Amino acid sequence: MDSDIETLTKEVDIYRDTWVRFLGYANEVGEAFRALVPVSMVWASYAVATAYVSADAMDKGKKAAAEHGENPGRTTRVAAAVVDTFVWQALASVAIPGFTINRVCAASLYLLGRTTRWPLPVRKWTTTAIGLSTIPFIITPIDRSVDFLLDSSLRKVYGGGPKHEP
Repeated sequence: MDSDIETLTKEVDIYRDTWVRFLGYANEVGEAFRALVPVSMVWASYAVATAYVSADAMDKGKKAAAEHGENPGRTTRVAAAVVDTFVWQALASVAIPGFTINRVCAASLYLLGRTTRWPLPVRKWTTTAIGLSTIPFIITPIDRSVDFLLDSSLRKVYGGGPKHEP
């Protein structure tokens, strides 16, 4: 019963529990469309994703500040919350998935060029479809891997940090 009440009263995290979360995937979408759009649009998608990561990190810092009030160690807790969130999001939402989708799309375009006689526009659209369809499959393994990486390294420095729920 208590868990039901906690579930009902849990504060909604705009960066994790709403549509805003999808802004973190903007660069993956940009990478999937790289073969079809100007590179400036791909970089713009990275700007959107980076803004999302930065806003989430600032939000977690504000929440940590409110939670710790004027207690000793407040600055350290706030810094740990900001750093943990920023590093986790930068790796799990921007760098690793962006690289992964980029390489999947590059390999797809190359292989389609070597194995089919499809016209270039068809190969490019197929590559984009492959890139977009790859996104849902890479999210959870990347999130778990980044959690493992941070648990094994950075989180040991400041005594842990919040796990990020997919």
